[in-house]
Amino acid sequence: MTSKIYKNTSSIHSPFSNYTHCVEVTSPTKILFCSGQVPATKDGRLLDSSSFEKQGELVVENLAKVLSNSGAKLSDVVKLVTYLRRAQDVPLVRELLARHFPENPPANSVCVVQCLTHEDILIEIEATAVL
Repeated sequence: MTSKIYKNTSSIHSPFSNYTHCVEVTSPTKILFCSGQVPATKDGRLLDSSSFEKQGELVVENLAKVLSNSGAKLSDVVKLVTYLRRAQDVPLVRELLARHFPENPPANSVCVVQCLTHEDILIEIEATAVL
Protein backbone atom coordinates (compact mmCIF):
# COMPACT_ATOMS: atom_id res chain seq x y z
CA MET A 1 0.00 0.00 0.00
CA THR A 2 1.29 3.43 -0.93
CA SER A 3 1.77 5.85 1.91
CA LYS A 4 1.69 9.58 1.18
CA ILE A 5 2.57 12.08 3.88
CA TYR A 6 1.69 15.71 3.13
CA LYS A 7 4.19 17.98 4.85
CA ASN A 8 4.26 21.70 5.48
CA THR A 9 6.94 23.00 7.79
CA SER A 10 6.66 25.84 10.28
CA SER A 11 10.30 26.80 9.59
CA ILE A 12 9.29 28.57 6.34
CA HIS A 13 6.22 30.47 5.12
CA SER A 14 2.83 28.81 4.85
CA PRO A 15 1.78 27.80 1.33
CA PHE A 16 0.48 30.82 -0.60
CA SER A 17 -2.43 28.84 -2.00
CA ASN A 18 -3.70 25.29 -2.32
CA TYR A 19 -0.49 23.25 -2.41
CA THR A 20 1.72 21.31 -0.04
CA HIS A 21 5.41 22.09 0.35
CA CYS A 22 6.41 18.43 0.24
CA VAL A 23 4.70 15.10 -0.33
CA GLU A 24 6.63 12.12 0.99
CA VAL A 25 5.84 8.83 -0.74
CA THR A 26 6.86 5.46 0.62
CA SER A 27 6.55 2.15 -1.17
CA PRO A 28 4.64 3.16 -4.30
CA THR A 29 3.54 0.28 -6.50
CA LYS A 30 3.25 2.50 -9.54
CA ILE A 31 4.56 5.97 -10.46
CA LEU A 32 3.02 7.90 -13.35
CA PHE A 33 4.74 10.79 -15.09
CA CYS A 34 2.09 12.61 -17.11
CA SER A 35 3.04 14.94 -19.95
CA GLY A 36 1.72 18.46 -19.90
CA GLN A 37 -1.97 18.57 -20.79
CA VAL A 38 -3.36 21.44 -22.84
CA PRO A 39 -6.90 22.68 -23.56
CA ALA A 40 -7.54 20.40 -26.53
CA THR A 41 -10.74 18.48 -27.24
CA LYS A 42 -10.69 14.78 -28.13
CA ASP A 43 -10.63 15.68 -31.84
CA GLY A 44 -7.54 17.84 -31.31
CA ARG A 45 -9.25 21.23 -31.46
CA LEU A 46 -7.70 23.80 -29.15
CA LEU A 47 -10.04 26.05 -27.19
CA ASP A 48 -9.48 29.68 -28.08
CA SER A 49 -7.96 32.03 -25.54
CA SER A 50 -11.23 33.85 -24.72
CA SER A 51 -11.80 31.96 -21.44
CA PHE A 52 -9.08 30.91 -19.04
CA GLU A 53 -11.69 29.14 -16.91
CA LYS A 54 -12.85 26.92 -19.79
CA GLN A 55 -9.28 26.14 -20.77
CA GLY A 56 -8.35 25.28 -17.18
CA GLU A 57 -11.31 22.95 -16.72
CA LEU A 58 -10.52 21.11 -19.96
CA VAL A 59 -6.86 20.75 -18.99
CA VAL A 60 -7.82 19.17 -15.65
CA GLU A 61 -10.40 16.91 -17.39
CA ASN A 62 -7.71 15.78 -19.84
CA LEU A 63 -5.29 15.13 -17.00
CA ALA A 64 -7.93 13.08 -15.15
CA LYS A 65 -8.49 10.98 -18.30
CA VAL A 66 -4.75 10.38 -18.73
CA LEU A 67 -4.53 9.25 -15.11
CA SER A 68 -7.63 7.07 -15.43
CA ASN A 69 -6.08 5.24 -18.37
CA SER A 70 -3.50 3.89 -15.88
CA GLY A 71 -5.95 3.30 -13.03
CA ALA A 72 -5.23 6.55 -11.18
CA LYS A 73 -7.29 9.52 -10.00
CA LEU A 74 -6.54 13.18 -9.38
CA SER A 75 -6.18 12.31 -5.68
CA ASP A 76 -3.15 10.15 -6.61
CA VAL A 77 -1.25 13.19 -7.92
CA VAL A 78 1.67 14.22 -5.71
CA LYS A 79 3.32 16.86 -7.92
CA LEU A 80 2.10 19.34 -10.53
CA VAL A 81 3.95 21.77 -12.72
CA THR A 82 1.59 24.44 -14.02
CA TYR A 83 2.57 26.70 -16.90
CA LEU A 84 0.68 29.95 -17.48
CA ARG A 85 0.98 32.47 -20.30
CA ARG A 86 -0.28 35.38 -18.20
CA ALA A 87 0.56 36.34 -14.62
CA GLN A 88 -2.97 37.74 -14.26
CA ASP A 89 -4.29 34.15 -14.31
CA VAL A 90 -2.46 33.08 -11.13
CA PRO A 91 -5.54 33.71 -8.90
CA LEU A 92 -7.70 31.77 -11.37
CA VAL A 93 -5.37 28.78 -11.43
CA ARG A 94 -5.34 28.79 -7.63
CA GLU A 95 -9.15 28.58 -7.65
CA LEU A 96 -9.08 25.84 -10.31
CA LEU A 97 -6.65 23.69 -8.36
CA ALA A 98 -8.45 24.26 -5.06
CA ARG A 99 -11.66 22.91 -6.66
CA HIS A 100 -9.99 19.82 -8.09
CA PHE A 101 -7.54 19.10 -5.24
CA PRO A 102 -9.57 20.11 -2.16
CA GLU A 103 -7.83 17.77 0.31
CA ASN A 104 -4.14 16.99 0.52
CA PRO A 105 -3.18 19.18 -2.43
CA PRO A 106 -0.11 18.07 -4.37
CA ALA A 107 3.17 19.91 -4.42
CA ASN A 108 2.95 22.47 -7.23
CA SER A 109 5.19 24.86 -9.10
CA VAL A 110 3.55 27.60 -11.15
CA CYS A 111 5.60 29.12 -13.96
CA VAL A 112 4.58 32.13 -16.01
CA VAL A 113 6.15 31.72 -19.44
CA GLN A 114 6.37 33.88 -22.53
CA CYS A 115 4.64 31.33 -24.74
CA LEU A 116 3.51 27.73 -24.92
CA THR A 117 3.31 25.54 -28.03
CA HIS A 118 0.40 27.49 -29.56
CA GLU A 119 -0.59 31.13 -29.16
CA ASP A 120 -4.10 30.23 -27.92
CA ILE A 121 -2.88 28.00 -25.07
CA LEU A 122 -3.10 29.87 -21.75
CA ILE A 123 -2.43 26.93 -19.41
CA GLU A 124 -0.62 23.59 -19.45
CA ILE A 125 -0.34 21.20 -16.50
CA GLU A 126 1.94 18.19 -16.08
CA ALA A 127 1.64 15.76 -13.19
CA THR A 128 3.34 13.00 -11.25
CA ALA A 129 1.07 10.47 -9.54
CA VAL A 130 1.76 7.49 -7.29
CA LEU A 131 -0.43 4.49 -6.61
